[in-house]
Formats: sequence, structure tokens, C-alpha cells
Amino acid sequence: MNVINDVRKHYDGAEEAMRWHTRGVTTLVVTSGEMLQRLWSLTPQWYREHWLLRCRLLVVSERLAHLARELGWQDIKVADNADNDALLRALQ
Repeated sequence: MNVINDVRKHYDGAEEAMRWHTRGVTTLVVTSGEMLQRLWSLTPQWYREHWLLRCRLLVVSERLAHLARELGWQDIKVADNADNDALLRALQ
């Protein structure tokens, strides 16, 4: 049995988005274009518009910031680089 395929079959984007929203998630850290596109595509449209795209987005490059703007984010911060220390500094 392929674990990745099994997880994808049972993923409920609305349920997960509601859980993150309810728990007060307002900042997201994204370190790759694939991660950003997957996050956007797995989140149902209502949650994209009313929660996801209103979150502050911390990315590791201008390229990712550009992609995020194309997807609809406005509150975007670019970390100095992709290491953990730079990400933690950018979150402060």
C-alpha cells in the first residue's frame, strides 16, 4: 500500500482549512513553490478567499513572493535566506 496515495484519498481540504482557521493560524511559512501551489490548490475556494489569502505569508525568495502575489496573497514577507535562523528572525 502506498502511504502517500492513501493520505491523498482521505484528505479533506475544507476540514483542514477550517481546523487551521479555528485554531487562529494567521501566518504561514512556505519554503518551496510546490508547497505554495499545493497549499493553494488543496484549500477550497471559500477558505482561500476568507482565510488563506488573508494570512501573512513568509517565503524564502523573491521568486516565491512573485508566485504568491500571482495566486492572490498581499501580505508577503521574504526572509533573508532559507535557514531556520533567518526564518525565525523574519517571524519576529
